[in-house]
Parts: sequence; structure tokens; C-alpha cells
Amino acid sequence: MTFKSLSLITATLLLTTPNYAEELENITITSTSFEISELDAPSSVDVYTHDDIEASNSDDIFQFLNEQTSVTSMPSYSNPFIQNLDLRGYGLANGYQNIVITVDGRRMNNIDNVPQLLSAIPLEDIEQIEILKGGSSVRYGDGANAGSINIITKTNSKNYVKSYMGSQGRKFGAINLSHQFDNLIVKGYMDYFKSDGLKQDERYSKNKFVSMKYFPTDTLELSLKRSFAKMQTKYPNPITLDDFNNNIEKDNGFNEQYLSSYVTSMGLTYDITPNLSLDLNYNDENKKSEYISPYPAVFHYKYKSLVSQLKYTNEQTKILLGFELFNGDRQSTTDTTSKDNQAFFISAAHTYDKSSINIGARYEKVTYNHTPTSGADFDQKESLQGYNLGYNYKLNNTQSLFVNFDRAYQAPNIDNFFAFNWSTFALDFNPDIKPMKTDTLSVGLNAIDPKNKLKITLFGTKLKDEIYYYNSGSWLTSINTNIDKSYKYGLELFDKYNINENFYTSVNYRYVIAKIDSEDEADHAYDGKYLPGVSKHNVTLNLGTTFGKFSGVLSHTYKSKAYASDDFENNFSQKQKAYNSTNLSLKYTLSQYAELFAKAENIFDQKNGIWISDDVIYPINFETIYYAGIKVKF
Repeated sequence: MTFKSLSLITATLLLTTPNYAEELENITITSTSFEISELDAPSSVDVYTHDDIEASNSDDIFQFLNEQTSVTSMPSYSNPFIQNLDLRGYGLANGYQNIVITVDGRRMNNIDNVPQLLSAIPLEDIEQIEILKGGSSVRYGDGANAGSINIITKTNSKNYVKSYMGSQGRKFGAINLSHQFDNLIVKGYMDYFKSDGLKQDERYSKNKFVSMKYFPTDTLELSLKRSFAKMQTKYPNPITLDDFNNNIEKDNGFNEQYLSSYVTSMGLTYDITPNLSLDLNYNDENKKSEYISPYPAVFHYKYKSLVSQLKYTNEQTKILLGFELFNGDRQSTTDTTSKDNQAFFISAAHTYDKSSINIGARYEKVTYNHTPTSGADFDQKESLQGYNLGYNYKLNNTQSLFVNFDRAYQAPNIDNFFAFNWSTFALDFNPDIKPMKTDTLSVGLNAIDPKNKLKITLFGTKLKDEIYYYNSGSWLTSINTNIDKSYKYGLELFDKYNINENFYTSVNYRYVIAKIDSEDEADHAYDGKYLPGVSKHNVTLNLGTTFGKFSGVLSHTYKSKAYASDDFENNFSQKQKAYNSTNLSLKYTLSQYAELFAKAENIFDQKNGIWISDDVIYPINFETIYYAGIKVKF
């Protein structure tokens, strides 16, 4: 049986209509300006619970996003711990810069060209993942052009130990301890992962944290969390098309990198009155990135953030006033470069009989500073504004329509904002970079009943000054700059359906067109071309089953071919190959305290890779991987 046969079977099952068993829920979304149900949302939102995560038996959050959601996740230059993300057609090269990712409100985006370090977030500790598409500019600001991915971790959970082993020397072990006293919840977690990896590379990671939540009164909640993560990986250099087809495991040299992150988080929630509440969250992160070989370099990051929110709610009206500070520094042996954000935002919602309206605005000031070890300092400021207007109309108790307009923006990061001056061998201000601005209109349908959850969204985005890397063919003259005008539009479809008491199925389909209107940098050679690295068709299919103590999920991920990441003229001889991977996850419950699980990834040995240009290919997920383990609760 081929992956095409499996896809056809799953699609056919979507059309069957036997009785259903477990009821599908209308889940509450917590990371928007106000808590709201999926059915009442004034924008496109996908929600994945801990049960969804557990059923997938995913290795890490990247695998879950790529196999189960509307987000594309691929290793950055083969580095499995740092992955590029794409949502709504911003491309693998820059998509992660257009998604704001938060963990319990803490912003994960870096101030430079490095993607978010999601490997520091244990998948086991995630309670819910909320993907807000096209309606996040007011709450999340700088970089929320495509939307936001908001991760909510568990407050309390059962004690357990978990372990698995598999191919390529894969080993994993985790322990979680949690206890609730009268007014105090204490929790501790630790895990370890090791793998020999693909193409004879090696990697390991360690995560651990301790957290406390204290409720001194019925109206006050205090929280404290200290987490630590470290990882080291060797990842391979690119290979040619001939080697990809005939000798995909060719040793073409490696890069080696060490990463670590220490985070302290403190929070306060105080109900001033039954209708008025105050939220304060402070985060302090110290991060290190060390490139060990072939070109040694060390970077230290220091991030401090504060988010303050004052909320007023009654039966019909909700008002939010917020203030946000973010101070980010990157230090190297030659300089310290910083990007600081200060933002004020206001949001309001009013509910009528069958409809609700949401409106909000955000003002954000961004300050840059570059302090070299020798030479003059440099400062620059940018002021940016975003706003959002959303409307939801309930057709009945199970169906609703929404329309949303979102003005978003992205301030250049410090690698975009400064350019290397080859005459002085120092960083200078980059005069060819501007902030990016987007206008997105989304319209959609939500239909949620106990047997079926359906979401359909049409969206269109108009972009001004989309940030990208102009590759002139020489690293001496290549530079970060802007596409003058561009646009994106597409269709998003999600449907989860209970077939009968033993089977369910789901489909997540995205159709995206991303094109360049006008760009002066290459003498208009890019005008009318497709943005490289964007697949038009993206599909994830799942068929799940439960028989007594046995459960399983068969899934397939497909991403159509695209232009290679550097192919802005759409004329390279090699294109990004279509991505295919079929996975099988199984679980057997021994008792209420123990369960066995197993997973096989890419069971049909599909060859996958990331094309940067002709004969510059990074192989990924190109052979079958399997593992099996046990989880014991106590």
C-alpha cells in the first residue's frame, strides 16, 4: 500500500456517516485578549489539547506542528533543534519571523535571524496549543503578521515516568512530579534525549524545571518558575542532487552547535473586584549559542520582558488595557547589539444577542543600539501601529460566521538592521531595510457539534516592504532588504469527524498563493514571481482508532513542490521536492497506571529534503525511524 492509497482511504472515510462515540468540544481559547470559545472567535483559530498531543506520540513540538497543524516546520539547515516555521505563505526562509510564539505569555522570538528555540519546551508539559491566524497584531505586536502560536503549559499533572528507545540510538527518559497542597501547587520535571541521528550526526538535549503556584486568597494568584535547557547537535552540510538520489547519507562535513537557556518567570493575577482584574508577568532569560565547528563563535543573549494587563468584564462588555516591555541584548566578542520594544495596547469586545464585535489598537516603539568594542555607538528608533477589527455572528448553537481585518507589522531584527561594511570591517546601519506592514482580511465559518468540528477560512494579505535576503550571487554585495509590494491569499480547511465508536478522522488542508508584485533590488526581475519556499498545497490527514485498551493514529503529511529558497526569479533548474511522510502511532493501556506506546515515522522511506539552490540540498526525514516505550503513572 502506498501513501497515495492511504490518503485516498482517509479521504473516503471523511464522507461516511455512521454513529459517533466521544463528543467533540467547543474549546475555550485563553491566549486572545479575552477568553472566548472557538465558536465565538472573531478570527481564525486552531486549538490542540494535551489529548491531541498524546495521541500523536510526537517526539517534540516541531514534529507535532508539522504532522498535525496548519504550521510547516522544517529543520534550519538540517539543525533539528532549531527549525524554520511557516504559516500562511511567508516562506521557510522568513516565516518564523512573521509568527509570534509565546509560552505562558513569554515571547520566544529572538532579536536576530535565529528561529525560536522551541526545543527548550518539553512537549510532555504542554496543556494546549492555540494557533491564532491573521488576528494577533494588537495583543502580540511586532512580528505577528501571519499570526501567533501560543503554548499553555500544565498547572498541575499526574506523577509519571516515561521512557522509550528506538532506531539510530534514540533514547528518551522523563520524570514528572507534582503535588497540590491546600493553596499551593508544586511541580518538577526533567527529561533527557539522545540520538545518533541521520547521516551519522549526533545530538542530545536536557530539559528541567521547577514551578510553584500559590493562592494566598481567593482573589490572588502568585506563580514562580525556573527552567533550564541545554542541547548539542552535529548537523550535516548540504549535498548535490546526484548524492540526494543515489548516496543520500554521504558524509559531506558537519556543523556543531551548543545551546543553553535559563529562564525565570514570575506572575501575579489579582481580582480587584468581580469585574476587574490585573495580570502581571515578568520573564528573565539568559541564553547561549556556541558554534563549535567549523567556524567557532559564541553569542550570549539576555532577554527581560514585562507584560501588564488590566481587564474589565461584564456580561456584555469586555475592555483590556495593556503595557508591554521587552529588552533584548546579544553579546559577542566584538560588540553588544540590542533591540528594545515598548508597547501600549487596548482592546474591547461587546456581545449582542447573536453577534459580537472586537476592536483593538496597539502602539509600539522599537529602539536599536549597537555598541562595538571599538568605535562609535549607534542608535535608531522606529514607531509602529497595528489595529484589529473582528465580527462574529452565530447562525445557531453550532455554527458561526466571522470576518476579521488585521493591520500588522514587523520591525527588522538586529541582523536585518545592521550590515557588515567591508571597507571598515564593522557593522553599520543598513539603509536598505524598512519595517514591514501587512493588511489581512479573513472570512470564515466555524461549525462545531458533538460528532464533527469544521473550520473554513478564506484570507488575503497585502504586504508592503516584506523583509527578505537579497542574494546577488556574491556575499560581498548581498544584503537584507525589502520587497516593495507583494501579496498572499489562500484557503484553510480543518475538519475532525467521529466516524463511529471506534474510528475518527481529521484533515487539515491549506492552499496558499504568495507572489511578488514589485521589487526594485533586482531591476524588477522578481516582479510577478512566486515567493520561493512556499508550497501551494499542504495536507495533513489522520485516521484514529480505539478498541478497548488499544488506540492508534495513522497520519500522512504532504507539501507540494515549491521553488528553492533562493530562487526569487523562479528559474533554477531544481525545485523544492514535494514532501511526503506517513506515520503510525500505537498505544496499549495496561492499567490505569501504565501504558505501552510505539511509533514509526516515514514508514514508506520517502526521501525528503530542503532545496536552497541547485545542488544545495539538506536531506531531512529520508528514512524510517521507529521507537517504543512505556509510561508509568503514580
